[in-house]
Amino acid sequence: MVVQSIVDKAGLKTTDVVLEIGPGTGNLTMKLLEKAKKVVAVELDPRMVLELQRRVQGTPYASHLQIIQSDVLKVDLPYFDVCVANIPYQISSPLTFKLLAHKPSFRAAIIMFQHEFAMRLVAKPADPLYCRLAVNTQLLARVNHLLKDDFLRLLSVFNQAGIHFA
Repeated sequence: MVVQSIVDKAGLKTTDVVLEIGPGTGNLTMKLLEKAKKVVAVELDPRMVLELQRRVQGTPYASHLQIIQSDVLKVDLPYFDVCVANIPYQISSPLTFKLLAHKPSFRAAIIMFQHEFAMRLVAKPADPLYCRLAVNTQLLARVNHLLKDDFLRLLSVFNQAGIHFA
């Protein structure tokens, strides 16, 4: 249910190239492959890379998936239209700025951040959480907190929040 909500929020087109950061075992990846032209998955864990390869092997999606086994902070990101990611807290800030600096610009990003980080991203002036992170991010993108029913469950379980960059 959450996976489908993320795919829906991404507003994918059949011509889109999707950058998925941290695909894990590929639950979201498979849904993205149903909608997009291509998915470029960046995964650090070699066990997850093998699982992802196993999942698409022999399917019509195999030729539409490119897997990059690397640390997303150290790799040159390819062209993409939409980014979908579930981010560990320790790389939230550097990855946010890496994405915002990416050229050519992308259309949208649906990113799961730790709740506290997400609240700082969307903070407005006079909010105690308003900081340089909020100012810089909001100068470069429209940032929306996706607090819908499907994401409430995710918030309560994982203490994360969905953020939409456009």
